[in-house]
Amino acid sequence: MNKKIKIAIIAGTVILLFLGINTYRKGTRNVVDDIISKNGLINILIAGRNVYNENTFSFFAIASINPANNNIGITFIPPDYRIMMNDDGTKVKKISEIDFYYFDKIKDTLKKDIQLNVPFYIKIYSPDVIRSVDLLEGMNLFLIDQIGLAENLKFGLSYFDGEKTAKYINSAEQNSIYMKYDRILDILLTLYMDRDKLKKFLNEEFINEVFKNIKTNLMPQEILSIAEIVFEKGNVDSTLLPGGFSNGLYVVDEISYRTYQQEFLTKIVTDTDSDPNVKIKILNGTNIPGLARKMRNDLIRDGLNVIEFGTSNFPFMKDSIIICRKCDIKAANKTAEVTGINKIYFVTDTTQLSNVLIIIGEDMAGDKKGN
Repeated sequence: MNKKIKIAIIAGTVILLFLGINTYRKGTRNVVDDIISKNGLINILIAGRNVYNENTFSFFAIASINPANNNIGITFIPPDYRIMMNDDGTKVKKISEIDFYYFDKIKDTLKKDIQLNVPFYIKIYSPDVIRSVDLLEGMNLFLIDQIGLAENLKFGLSYFDGEKTAKYINSAEQNSIYMKYDRILDILLTLYMDRDKLKKFLNEEFINEVFKNIKTNLMPQEILSIAEIVFEKGNVDSTLLPGGFSNGLYVVDEISYRTYQQEFLTKIVTDTDSDPNVKIKILNGTNIPGLARKMRNDLIRDGLNVIEFGTSNFPFMKDSIIICRKCDIKAANKTAEVTGINKIYFVTDTTQLSNVLIIIGEDMAGDKKGN
């Protein structure tokens, strides 16, 4: 083979590779653009673990983003979730045991079980969390009854850098995977509520820096498009993948799926401006008697549902605060609108009957809307 032919072959190969890469990029990007243009859900599987160089993961969640109304849904997936490895379902594995090389098997099982097309994934490790939080300049989290930290964190507002955030997430798993879900949700909701401050990071250069080590099949332009949706005002909801345990595996059943579709997916898809279902617990965080009862009476008169009131066991509060307990931003915002309390924090606890906790501070002592 003469030199000119060799050069032509090499040049042709380079051109084909270039065209192939660009076709892939455009195709992938057009998938997102097509979903956005049709107001469909953008579904992304998020897989996480502590250490690099591993292709199995211990944490899974689906982020469902609706470009039509900017609503976001987060479905946490138990690590024991059953994945079908063949067409007839005779060969199965836990999702936490599967090499991510078989992402298509995960995608196909989710499609069959909950009728969601999940074409995208993001693989993230603890060092990525640390780096990302530090790039975002950290965050302030409110602590009430969280446990399991090596540091002696106290009740109230605490600043979390990347290292502290990762430790906070991982320490929860010693107690319960569900506690870990709650803490991750608190972090995501805190960042979401601070999105106006974080808009300065909304550019391709920053996204490239954040995703430098994070593995994903999303292109930077796609991530930027998704981020632009997330930064708009919408609602956030979360749930556990519907189902239960059978022979040591977490399995989705028909009844659970229908509940998931009707009570969770419908809320994400539907742009509801209706009043949220607010269930309030009030605690008097001062040494001034009667404030909780007075606020209860005022809020009931204003049309809100107060299901419990009493005295706080926490340290005295100078400023009144609202704690969102069940990932219901609309309920928290409605409560803030009626009470005039403008400090909202997130401490998720799905065992609580209330979805909003008010802790009254001394700032309410001279106000008619007090206890």
